[in-house]
Amino acid sequence: MLARINERRDVALLEGFGGPRRAVPGSPAAPSTDEAHTHGWGTPRIPAMVRAEMKTVPWEPLRLPAHLPALDGLRGVAVLLVIAYHSLTGLRSASLGTLFQVGWAGVDLFFVLSGFLITRILVQTRERGAYFRTFYARRALRIWPLYFLVLAFTFGVMGRLLPALAFDTQRYPWVLYALYLQNLWQTDFGPAPINVTWSLAIEEQFYLVWPLLVFFLRNGQLRALLWACVLLSPVARFAALWEGAAPIQVYTFTLFRLDGLALGGLLALGVVDGRYTADRLEQWSRGLAVLALGVAFGLSIVFFSHGQAIHMATALVGPGGPHVRALLVAGLYTLWAVGFASLLGWVLTGRARVLQAVLQCRPLRFVGQVSYGLYLFHALVIPAGGLYTRPLFYRFIPWSIAATALGLLFEYAVLLALAVVSWRCFEQPLLRLKDRFTHTDAAGKAAAPTA
Repeated sequence: MLARINERRDVALLEGFGGPRRAVPGSPAAPSTDEAHTHGWGTPRIPAMVRAEMKTVPWEPLRLPAHLPALDGLRGVAVLLVIAYHSLTGLRSASLGTLFQVGWAGVDLFFVLSGFLITRILVQTRERGAYFRTFYARRALRIWPLYFLVLAFTFGVMGRLLPALAFDTQRYPWVLYALYLQNLWQTDFGPAPINVTWSLAIEEQFYLVWPLLVFFLRNGQLRALLWACVLLSPVARFAALWEGAAPIQVYTFTLFRLDGLALGGLLALGVVDGRYTADRLEQWSRGLAVLALGVAFGLSIVFFSHGQAIHMATALVGPGGPHVRALLVAGLYTLWAVGFASLLGWVLTGRARVLQAVLQCRPLRFVGQVSYGLYLFHALVIPAGGLYTRPLFYRFIPWSIAATALGLLFEYAVLLALAVVSWRCFEQPLLRLKDRFTHTDAAGKAAAPTA
């Protein structure tokens, strides 16, 4: 009854100030889904005068469609950052490579997106039947087939087809990679093309534990746990570095990289339980995103470029001394994660018009759609190109800049072709099997428990 009175009061106030009529959801005058999407998602912008009169009326919860096209664009940005980092940081001409030294942060954007999307799915479905079976089966269909295909190629035939990429399988045993334990036992990234799979191991370990916690804990307990992860992650990183841990161990070990996943999870909890409305998100997300990302970018360029990447042993050597640099290493991951989570929150409001237009452009969305293949394959294509195809360009093209540019363009074309073929001929057919794993009471959307 109180909710209906508040809704009628909202409508009366809006009509009294000459604003557009906002129909009560579910009423005949409510806009259709297509019409709502035409104007973006979230809560409509209300004049300040009206907001002053409605101070005692709760804001309408943020309603999001099941699929957000802009998030495909964010995935595209993340994978392009990583590819640029691995392929362009070696450029020497006019120090262009310095501009791409922060590309490693694309992985942090992936972590924030995963934390948001997975937490949102789990909280919305934990009261339905087949909760665990559905989640784990659908995640396995998305992640495992292409991952194990890459493992089979790497440990099976790569050494014979591309001998320059052969590696010691005793030092890097296949069983660690098959069990997603490579990030816990090794002190380096490993050989191509499996040197990027440490981040997949972190996400798989997250998928293993997080559904259990979401199922057994209430939202308030989950929120406290996530905030603890955010606050303790930089402390744990600094303590580990102080005790002599290598920067790469801090970079790849799961317990040191929980803040990005946790911030994404906090954003999802706030959206699902109605704490974060479009107005509330807009109040802090835009400014915080610009500030946090700007500072993180600046510190990363100043302190962790020119052969001193944040995960290298040299990260603790240079201006500021080892203790100051250890503080920077420990804090920068959190700063990037805060910036990316704020950016995601701003996008969710539906009011970042220019940013949304960029993220929803078809090429970037497509890159995001095939980002999993791009992420795995680029770790093979870029090193193989550097060893096999790029020397041919240097041999026949005397101008080194042109030879490098053409060599990279060829590698990017091969990479994109592999990702597209994988998506259309391998990944998509398998993803159709996900429809066989649904919640038994999927007809009605379960309400998430409140704190």
